Amino acid sequence: MGMTDRLRVMFVDDEPHILRGLQRSMARMEDRWDVVLCASGAEALAWMDENGSLDVVVSDMRMPEMDGADLLERVRARSPETLRVILSGYAESEAVLRTVGPAHLYLAKPCSPALLEQAIVRPVALRERMTDPSLRAVLAGLSHLPSLPQVFLEIDAELRSPQASARSVAAIIGRDMAMTAELLRLTNSAYFSLGAPAATPLQAIRALGLETVQTLVLNIGIFRQLNSGRQDIAPALEALTTYSLALAGAAERIALANGADGALSKVAHCAAMLSHIGTVVLLEAHADAYRTVTQSLRPGESLEAAERKVFHADHALIGAYLLGLWGFAPPVVEAVAYSGWPGEVGGDPGPLLVALHAARALGPVFPLVAPPVEARPPLDRESLARLGLDDKIPTWTTLVARSADEVV
Repeated sequence: MGMTDRLRVMFVDDEPHILRGLQRSMARMEDRWDVVLCASGAEALAWMDENGSLDVVVSDMRMPEMDGADLLERVRARSPETLRVILSGYAESEAVLRTVGPAHLYLAKPCSPALLEQAIVRPVALRERMTDPSLRAVLAGLSHLPSLPQVFLEIDAELRSPQASARSVAAIIGRDMAMTAELLRLTNSAYFSLGAPAATPLQAIRALGLETVQTLVLNIGIFRQLNSGRQDIAPALEALTTYSLALAGAAERIALANGADGALSKVAHCAAMLSHIGTVVLLEAHADAYRTVTQSLRPGESLEAAERKVFHADHALIGAYLLGLWGFAPPVVEAVAYSGWPGEVGGDPGPLLVALHAARALGPVFPLVAPPVEARPPLDRESLARLGLDDKIPTWTTLVARSADEVV
């Protein structure tokens, strides 16, 4: 992205008074941002042709000739690392769906200067952490990084189709016999407590919901890639799967208890389920060294700190890097990256980060350490108190205990 001390931020809108308002509201950032204003998509692309890539592009959705989705798609093709934001007064589902690929963030007008500033600053700060030379060195030294499983890509494409249904997604999964077997094994585990066992992918989807099945498929696919013939790490991966399921259940329950709707609570489930992808990567690449890290961990010592001592990067940041690479929503990437220390997020932690952090701090014991070590991060009571959530801790404790009991 060509990150420098000053961010190059472009605002694109065909209404002059909107651009003037944005310029005024962002004046307080003039010591840190170089702001560029453009009145059309064509003008924005011409500016990039002449001046190079940008760190951030914030575009209105509805513009003549070239709308925001088209512009951001072209920006993505020219500069994939540019943070792309849609700012729109229209919330039609079709418009939102068209920006799922090209846009990282979708903000509704009117948007306060503080909200807009934070929406830009937080992902940029996270991206700076994920381009740290030490992380790059670790990633460069790995034998390979997992890619998105083909079946996940097909399911993702199907879910964006207007004709998507449980049956059409089940048909995709059913073509992969190993995936089907593993999905049904997990679906019928004690964790999900189904009334009757699922015998087909369609039954699994109807029982669990598309979001949960999609997350399980991704997790299974990544674990399968990294465990190809590796009997030495198979028990650890099995334990991580069970742990991730318990963590996901805890995060979902906490999100619901905090007032999240069903959709957001499912995203919390997804974030928690995928939060230890970085652990899997480290374990596959450095099995012996990782065992040494976990076995020598002392009570009260941070798992992330111990990982950084040996690998110069930790599982949370590696996992966040992969999820960002795969195009997951910034709040999910942020939740995974900061789940151990939400106070470092640069502002108040959002609901996904709160749910995942509380699940990690209060929930199941990380399975790759030996008692009495638990490898739980300390609960960030200061951030929770600032959000007015400290009185919910007893409720969360009860909820996560219930999740742990279900995964036995």
